[in-house]
Amino acid sequence: MTTTLRVLLLIGSVLTAIWILRKIRKNRVKQEDAMYWICFAIMLAILGIFPQVSYKMTRLLGIQSPSNFIFLAVICLLLEKMLSLSIQISRLESKIEIMSAELALRSKDTEEKLEKSEVMAGEQKTDEK
Repeated sequence: MTTTLRVLLLIGSVLTAIWILRKIRKNRVKQEDAMYWICFAIMLAILGIFPQVSYKMTRLLGIQSPSNFIFLAVICLLLEKMLSLSIQISRLESKIEIMSAELALRSKDTEEKLEKSEVMAGEQKTDEK
């Protein structure tokens, strides 16, 4: 693994850690998401500081170069995060559909009640005349 790749991994881990810590301070990220990104930054730092880890994993998995292993690991982790976010979005979309249907039914009931009260008020005025 080249020195350039190791330095880039360290820079990437530091920038990721700084970014996520700022988001945590501003309460813009959930704890489970923050933990994911902190672990991601730690993994990048470990691979940058201890290149032997990537060499061993490269040999174990039969990958040609340590940099290919690192790219594969990062891609797999990001794909996993993307899949979990996609599942979360699907759940939220179905909740929104249900809530909008309930809101439509409630507003329809409210309109009907309002119309009935207006009709009754109109009948009372005609009875008074």
